[in-house]
Amino acid sequence: MASQLGIDKMIAYDDCFVAGISQRSQRILTKVSDFFNCRDSKAAPQQHILDFRKDLTRNTALQLRICQKNVALVNGEGRRMDAFDVPASSTSVEVKIIDVCTISNVPTKNLFTPQVPGFEKSPDCPSLVFLLEHPSGQKVLFDLGIRQDWENLSPAIVQRLKQNGYGVQVEAGIAEFLDRGGVGKENIDAVIWSHAHWDHTGDISTFDGETELVVGPGFKDHFLGDGKGNSTLGGVLPSDVDGRNVREITFDENDPSVLQIGQFSAFDYFQDGSLYLLDTPGHCVGHLCALVRTTTNPATFVFLGGDAAHHCGEVRPSEYMPMPEYITPNPLKREASDAPPLCAKPWYATLQSSRNRDPQGPLFQPAFGHDMDQVLDTIKKMQQYDGESNIIVILAHDSAFRAPIIPRFPMAINDWKASGLGDALKWKWISDVWQDGDDVEA
Repeated sequence: MASQLGIDKMIAYDDCFVAGISQRSQRILTKVSDFFNCRDSKAAPQQHILDFRKDLTRNTALQLRICQKNVALVNGEGRRMDAFDVPASSTSVEVKIIDVCTISNVPTKNLFTPQVPGFEKSPDCPSLVFLLEHPSGQKVLFDLGIRQDWENLSPAIVQRLKQNGYGVQVEAGIAEFLDRGGVGKENIDAVIWSHAHWDHTGDISTFDGETELVVGPGFKDHFLGDGKGNSTLGGVLPSDVDGRNVREITFDENDPSVLQIGQFSAFDYFQDGSLYLLDTPGHCVGHLCALVRTTTNPATFVFLGGDAAHHCGEVRPSEYMPMPEYITPNPLKREASDAPPLCAKPWYATLQSSRNRDPQGPLFQPAFGHDMDQVLDTIKKMQQYDGESNIIVILAHDSAFRAPIIPRFPMAINDWKASGLGDALKWKWISDVWQDGDDVEA
């Protein structure tokens, strides 16, 4: 009897894949998911269960998998997801994207591997900065992009950029940009560096000395000791830290602010569940990502990825975010909103096989990092976040976030879920590598 189907009974569906759920079923499924996550609920209402079972086999748009205490709606052929719990919170943070930097003329072989024929140069890309505004009035910047006077970076960095022919354009320094935008650099309480590479550190000396610099584990020993941590990729100038408090997040397991979210250690920055800093090592000593709560009901988040990956093709597809049979909106069509869905799976399988890559795995892997084992491990852990429908991953250099539909400062991106940005951008990276003449099924 349906009335006897409680949560424990529903878990029996754990190994059941069902193709197709109507929109009505999705709404019902959301309610069932809420019951899974409710400690006091022992059974779902009879009518919800009846409707749920009745609609399971309708339509062909999605696949359903109910996992133990985790309902996963997957647009593709997914597997059971690991437990992924973010503590509830009634506080969200406004997230505003600042895009004033462009890096161009970068060979793709310098960033990721193996190469895709015809994709030898990376698209002009940003180095995104994020203004995080807490309801308390506190304002934090995640990364600073590129300093406007980038030729005043260390001589070794400037020489490498010029020798490689990289193009660097900076419209304004972040402090100046904030002043013009009415925020005021003096109102920034802290700057969080995802890591200490030249295209993320900006020029913090243009901020008041009271603005704290927040860095990841190992940063002080590596960069502030004997200075040997500096390289042609980045480092710390004396003007960055002179007279400034440098706060290193160590992710000490004995710290009550530290918890586990997914497979990452997380630090509850505001102590209210609105902003978590994540320990994501590999690319650079002390690399940090951030999980920012953008809405509370329902709970949605942006995952600020820094340089955990340079291209979404290093992250997708994955066991958590498989490539769907049909991709909509079509990532190859920049204007036609009514373009037919893209059937990319056959093309992708052929491309991956030609490069000795897993047809169900990411297109690339990073070409460099401070610790490559950690780089790959961090990406694998990040894929779990990427597979959550209420999280949007934003990599610092993702050119898809320059699309006209993206709200930028002074507007916030908090309604990304309701406005459909996640679906619109998820597979946009395919257009980077798709060549005219590639076979496609519509």
